[in-house]
Amino acid sequence: MIKNIVFDMGQVLVDFNPDFFISHYAKDPEDIRRIRSAVFETSRWTEIDRGTITEEDLIEPACSVLPERLHAAATELLLHWMDHMQTMDNILPLVRELKENGYPLYLLSNAGKRIHSFTPKITALQYFSGIFFSADVHYIKPDEEIYLKFFEKFSLNPRECYFIDDRAANVEAGQKLGMEGHCYEGDPDVLRTALQENGIFLLDKMIV
Repeated sequence: MIKNIVFDMGQVLVDFNPDFFISHYAKDPEDIRRIRSAVFETSRWTEIDRGTITEEDLIEPACSVLPERLHAAATELLLHWMDHMQTMDNILPLVRELKENGYPLYLLSNAGKRIHSFTPKITALQYFSGIFFSADVHYIKPDEEIYLKFFEKFSLNPRECYFIDDRAANVEAGQKLGMEGHCYEGDPDVLRTALQENGIFLLDKMIV
């Protein structure tokens, strides 16, 4: 029986859109592509999520592969990209409904250390019982260890949890440990149906 609902953050509760972030510092499409490749599409960005480096540590490596005229843009991006992140409030009514129907809600997200400064801006998190970020434990999804540490921290039985993530590999990793889930593609109505089909009460009824 599902007792707890676990949410990812990026592309579920917030819109993680690298090109949108970059567009505040560079306008030419080719420059945006170059900066994206040097910043977001590197193994070092993964290390930010893992908590082994920060955005400031990525400035020099990113600039080393970019033309000098883009150094200022890349630097400002790395220092301020989070200022431009937007919440995905179309899922907020469903989050609120789950909470009102008695389900404890949890966040399990890959994110760097600076994310803690942004969480007060995510309206949905006011309904959450626990927040868990990869940088705090130095493991990232879909590593098995991050799920085990998450379950341990909040004393959760994975078979009593339902996981919502935008990446199939992350959902599948949870399933291997007994936590069923849904690969979210931005449609709250599709998610609502998936939740009900897994016996989760919504609108005071469930599909059986």
